[in-house]
Amino acid sequence: MKFTQVIGLKNRLEEKIKALEKEKAMLLEEAAQLKEVVALNEKAKGLEDEVNELKTEVKMLRDKIPRKLFQDTIEADSLAEESEEENFDEECENCQEKESF
Repeated sequence: MKFTQVIGLKNRLEEKIKALEKEKAMLLEEAAQLKEVVALNEKAKGLEDEVNELKTEVKMLRDKIPRKLFQDTIEADSLAEESEEENFDEECENCQEKESF
């Protein structure tokens, strides 16, 4: 093998090494990104399962409460809110009367 052939072979090997190192770096980055996607997907799936279980539990618990009791509670809450609004309105009127003195 001549000296020029050795230099040519050396140059080709160096170019090949650079190309392989570049490809390796890209593949490592892609693998890292894909691992993140897999982890995020697994987390989302786990959360979806938890949410679905909670929805089922809430529905089951609501079904155990007699509708009449549930309706009475909603009406009582509504009346309490109306009463609070009336008291607030009266307090505001009293505030305005005091300010005018």
